[in-house]
Amino acid sequence: MSSTPIPHRWPAARAAVLIAAVPLALLLGFAAGVYWHAPIARWFSGSEPLAPDPRPASPPSQLWTCGMHPQVIQDRPGDCPICHMQLTPLKLDAPPNFQQAAADSLTQPEAQPASPPPAGRKIKYWWDPMMNPPYISDQPGVSPMGMELIPVYEDEAPTAVSTVTIDPVVVQNMGIRIAHATQQPLRRSIRLVGVLREVEPNIREVNLLVSGWIRRLYADTQGMFLRQGDPLFDLYSPQLNLAIEELIAARRAVAPAPSSPDSAASRAAADALFQAAAAKLELWGLPRDQVDALAQLDRAPETITFPSPITGNLADKTVVEGAAVEAGMPVMRIVDYSTLWLDARVFEQDLPFVQLGQAVAAAFAAEPGKAFQGQVVFIHPQVDPDTRTATVRVALPNPAFTLRPGMYATAQLEAELLSTATTVPREAVIDSGTRQLVFVPLEGGKFEPRSVRAGLIGDDGAVQILQGLEPGEPVVVSGQFLLDSESRLREAIQKFLAQKTQPPPAATPSSTHPAAPHQHPAAEDRP
Repeated sequence: MSSTPIPHRWPAARAAVLIAAVPLALLLGFAAGVYWHAPIARWFSGSEPLAPDPRPASPPSQLWTCGMHPQVIQDRPGDCPICHMQLTPLKLDAPPNFQQAAADSLTQPEAQPASPPPAGRKIKYWWDPMMNPPYISDQPGVSPMGMELIPVYEDEAPTAVSTVTIDPVVVQNMGIRIAHATQQPLRRSIRLVGVLREVEPNIREVNLLVSGWIRRLYADTQGMFLRQGDPLFDLYSPQLNLAIEELIAARRAVAPAPSSPDSAASRAAADALFQAAAAKLELWGLPRDQVDALAQLDRAPETITFPSPITGNLADKTVVEGAAVEAGMPVMRIVDYSTLWLDARVFEQDLPFVQLGQAVAAAFAAEPGKAFQGQVVFIHPQVDPDTRTATVRVALPNPAFTLRPGMYATAQLEAELLSTATTVPREAVIDSGTRQLVFVPLEGGKFEPRSVRAGLIGDDGAVQILQGLEPGEPVVVSGQFLLDSESRLREAIQKFLAQKTQPPPAATPSSTHPAAPHQHPAAEDRP
């Protein structure tokens, strides 16, 4: 008879002891690891403990900084902890004081006592050039970004707010160029754009003063060229035939007659009738030479030929051959294109320099490389409120009839703004809209910002100087924006020092907060 094995059961007391022993063993192991970490590491590495180096830590050979946050400086590459941009190496050609201050911010966390200044030199103030605006103090210490303040000696500090001193090597690296204010005439080329159109006084409309029928039409094609005197059409009109018969009869009465007592009076009356008949035909549109030719006929012709009054092109016609016409009905329109108008648009700021009779050179795409000379004949008295331009009309001769109405043209007008003016290059003036500034180079690498008042602008970027410069004075035409930023920095420093020299204001009951030991002055806004 087999026996069934009975499973082994742990006593309850032994299980409780085991559960309590496991956390205790883990705690003892952690404490031993912390306490014996250094000896065990030396035992495995076989090295001896290092003795403390009595010498001060030397600054690292290469520092790394962030271009967006210059207060971040490290002795190894990595990312900026603020913007997470990759750090860039600090330039080795930075000023020695700046490199030393940056290195001290890494190797000396705590501020060290300031060393006495060299013999014969006096410290004017202390500052941190890394901060923007710069941190300035009247005593040594550490800036809010952790850098040791750099001393600035009195012989290094600027002597005037407006003067900027730049090292000659830096001036060459900045590419500073100098020009001189000159006395010269101020001229400007005004560019015009416009479209050709017909000259209104050169438009002639043929309008009949009698009724009739067009028996034959000579000017039968719109646009054809006509010379003065060329036939336009033959008109049959009973009114004209009757008037011509009266003219012929009056001419016969004027002929010599047999002598009689009243022959002189009759001749005078016949001559008056002849002149009246001729005047009627002239009023109906026939020229005087044609009237004299009709008077020599024996009888009136069936039709009368009407000639072209001017030389030009047939711009429009409203009749065809055989059509009936009424008195007062327009029949044709003839335009002389020997002269055309260019209606150009001129901006309102250029209108004061456009005068009647000024010469204008126009160019057309249909005639490349050729300039057509004309002159201003009319200036419209109103300005278009939408385009802020006014119409300036230029008369262009067109003897070869190469120009046609509707052509687009670009024109140029030379205007003399002033016969003489003090001018400088336009790039020399820093204009903020309400203030103009130029930099004048002085001796010893100094540059003085000077306020000027600018006037008109001419060709080639010449700007009139109304006040602030004299002819012959030099000005900076390249690199002046860097000088302007340096001038702002110097001005901020001078304002801070001026505040330090003023006595503190009297305390008032409302002044409960003490004044801050350091200030961050901001430079006054300048262009």
